[in-house]
Amino acid sequence: MKFSSALGLLALVGGTSASSNTIAAQSQLAPSQNITVVPNTFLIELQSDFHPGLQPKEKLAKTAPGSNAGYHVRQQYNSTEHFFGVSVAFDQDVDLATLKKTAGVKNAWSVTVVPRPVPYQQLTGSPNSKDTSKDKRDTLPNYRGSERVNEPLAMAGVDKLHAQGIKGKGVQIAIIDTGVDYNHPSLGGGFGPGHKIALGYDFVGDDFTGFNSPVPDPDPLATCVGGEHGTHTAGIVGMEDPENEGFGLVGVAPEATIAAYRVFGCNNGGTTNDVIIAAMLRAAQDGADVVSMSFGGGNGWELDDPFNDVVTQLVNSGVAVVAAIGNVGIEGLYWPQSPGLSHDALSVASVENGVFPVAYTAHDDQQNALDYISVFPATNLGRQQIYTLGTGLGVPPDPTISSGCDTSVWAALQSATNRGTINWNNTILLVSVTESCVSLFNNWGEAAAIGVQTMMVYVADDEQLNASPLDGVQILYLNHENSQKLIDIFDNLPADQTSYYLTFDGDKVKDVPNKLGATVDAFSSYGPTVEMTLVPKISSPGGNILSTWPLEGGGYALLSGTSMATPFIAGSAALLKSQQPHLGVSELYARLMATAKPLKEFGLPLVASTARQGGGLVDAYAAVHADTVISPSEIDLRDSASPAPQKITITNQSKGKKTYQIRHVPAAFTRVYYNYLAGGPDIPRNGSIYPLEIDASAKFSRSSLILEAGQSATFEAQITPQEDKWPYSMPVYAGFVEVFSGNETYSIPYIGVPTSRAEVGPIMVNATPPGSLSSPAVYKFQITNPGGQATKPNIDTYNLTGSPDDALPLIYISTGLPSRLVRLELVSANTSFVPSIYGFDPNVAIDYRLPAIATQSGYLGEPSYGIISASTIDPVSANSPIQQGLTFNLFVSGLIESPTLTSDNNTSIKLVSGDYRPLFRALRWNGDESNPADYQSWLGPVLRLNVTSS
Repeated sequence: MKFSSALGLLALVGGTSASSNTIAAQSQLAPSQNITVVPNTFLIELQSDFHPGLQPKEKLAKTAPGSNAGYHVRQQYNSTEHFFGVSVAFDQDVDLATLKKTAGVKNAWSVTVVPRPVPYQQLTGSPNSKDTSKDKRDTLPNYRGSERVNEPLAMAGVDKLHAQGIKGKGVQIAIIDTGVDYNHPSLGGGFGPGHKIALGYDFVGDDFTGFNSPVPDPDPLATCVGGEHGTHTAGIVGMEDPENEGFGLVGVAPEATIAAYRVFGCNNGGTTNDVIIAAMLRAAQDGADVVSMSFGGGNGWELDDPFNDVVTQLVNSGVAVVAAIGNVGIEGLYWPQSPGLSHDALSVASVENGVFPVAYTAHDDQQNALDYISVFPATNLGRQQIYTLGTGLGVPPDPTISSGCDTSVWAALQSATNRGTINWNNTILLVSVTESCVSLFNNWGEAAAIGVQTMMVYVADDEQLNASPLDGVQILYLNHENSQKLIDIFDNLPADQTSYYLTFDGDKVKDVPNKLGATVDAFSSYGPTVEMTLVPKISSPGGNILSTWPLEGGGYALLSGTSMATPFIAGSAALLKSQQPHLGVSELYARLMATAKPLKEFGLPLVASTARQGGGLVDAYAAVHADTVISPSEIDLRDSASPAPQKITITNQSKGKKTYQIRHVPAAFTRVYYNYLAGGPDIPRNGSIYPLEIDASAKFSRSSLILEAGQSATFEAQITPQEDKWPYSMPVYAGFVEVFSGNETYSIPYIGVPTSRAEVGPIMVNATPPGSLSSPAVYKFQITNPGGQATKPNIDTYNLTGSPDDALPLIYISTGLPSRLVRLELVSANTSFVPSIYGFDPNVAIDYRLPAIATQSGYLGEPSYGIISASTIDPVSANSPIQQGLTFNLFVSGLIESPTLTSDNNTSIKLVSGDYRPLFRALRWNGDESNPADYQSWLGPVLRLNVTSS
């Protein structure tokens, strides 16, 4: 599949500002990255030597903010080993920047809302049900027959371990999720000692949304709508379908003990990071060996992520933490989700199942068989007419039309329904998934409103089946093979045949091939972290996974997401731990990563970037039976054209002598931006993350070595990227160092940026998105006629009268590389400031008309008339005009439509007529915020403002 990153331009004007200007400082990527902060509510880690001997609540009361009565404690964390502190909600305004500096406070973070886990694809249903209504069953139907129903186990070598009796016995896995329906027979049918779900806790209750008060309960049972996710992840870990019930499904570690911790309610809301941390600490306290977390949020920075410290402390105490990397692969590089981006978490990417494990057969009137994918057979549908979306538009509907992205198709469908042309009781709506229009962005929700009861989805390209469920609409899928079969049937229908019918008469379950099987799912989020740590660490089956579902929802569901891949790795870690109980967490990670199998890009000869797959597809059998240890488990080369040599140690733990060979396997080179750079590479897919063959080279101090039993040896690997001409495109190179002996192969993934981000600087120079504005530059912008016209290179005049017809100055800048702080302000036209980049010709003399107002003290010694826009990832005080938020992958635009700016002390500054210049500064990577030399800067042309007094 060719997958596009959402890099189209946002509206140039929008958002909010501390001043009365219309300001946009917007991320061009995903709204999923937005962070919702619970007002005046904080996680506070307390210093151990501050009033020693007191409990966290008592210590808080000794701090300056805690000495006031205006607060209540939400959570108390009294683990001196993992996290000692509180989460607290204050009744009055408290700013985080001040709180972090308070005596007795070791660290502090805002309490934020973590979105509830949403699978990328979800196919559910009740047996013999025409809709998605709930159908609670005392027993499970028997649908055995699919030979490869447990294909994910075979893909990862788990089936071979099960055949040896290795099933995770003696290992405890904590699942932090939406709770679990432990009444499900495949999950043991009960809760408590002696059951598969042996322990757990409900931290929130049914009604929790992330904003109201949680209602804890010792029972993690969740059978409600919205609570199903945890039942599915628990099944992937440990389900065992009873004999003659279900599909014959088996989890990865069916003999492991499962502890279920509920942190999400039944509603559509999320949870909060302080609740999740409480669950993590409880899991460790209850004896977890492995913690599995299938949810996430955040913005790609490890810095100041509260999960980072807790994950590290859990790992240091012997608890492996496995976390999903996220389902926002469409956003491209640098979008891992938290807590998956935590440095010491084993973050997991998703790989597509080799088959669609549940399919049934329908026949047309000519007895042509068509296999459709559904959890249960749709035999109750009987004979149905197939009606293609887009019929009635006057042109033959093709896959693009039937995708539903054009709203005209829905108008035509509504019209046909109103005329009585269609009877939805015996008609199925046929829709398509295409590369140009996947269901994530279309209007399929229109179907239910029109009256559609059943939809059939086919794929026209090498797309993943990715339709989301629709309330009241049953959805059936066709795999690639059967999609083509249906297309061929339609192409060869007799000219006089106006209708096509299918009879749903098959009730025997089967599996059908998945063309995308064993490739990294397009939805799986990319790493690395902003700090250039390799994430994800490893991959496992997560696309089209059949597992348990609450009994009230039919008992089973077919879901896709890194949520599904994560418990698979947790179960794999349990299998390894059960056989190697002496292994520390880092050793556990290393064995799983080194024995994983690197995967290729779908349809290409290139190995997929480690930013997509980490070490590759887990091979649990190889991990358990490995007798060679490789250290380190990953190589983070950071950002440099000449990274330092890396030392790699091989230890032979076998009982005999071994000869090892060493080789380099380059992986795909990727970059965020295409067709965005002056003179850049001509890639026709605007904004896509497209794998390129720009291989790094590698030299080894030794190409082979011989080790006796128990012996270790170290060699050096010098990895050198190719020189990159477009550093502003956020390029990432990747690959593997492979060590092999006989039939055994071990891989160490590496990742790096081929240039120094500090030297390149955050500002994207001469960057021009196709059909849009160049950056950095100033444009004339009219609210009544948006679009922007390039201004004169050295000076231009603007009238600020308040009329919508005014041509206003629009300052437009792109920052691609990470920066902790970006500032856009107005300075004196005759400033002596020397920028990194001139937005005008400094040799052209101008007769300045300086305004009759004084400049403010400004920032770092540069006098200023005021701030247009500023953003930082660091905490800011409550009265600061600087916004806390993303500072890379931004289009920073400031439209001056009002003569009012804001000073650094958050006071309003009224501009008068005169000449000004825009000054933009962005802190370089690893720069010192207090050092002016550590900023990259752009000084723009003269803005001659004619201000009409109000």
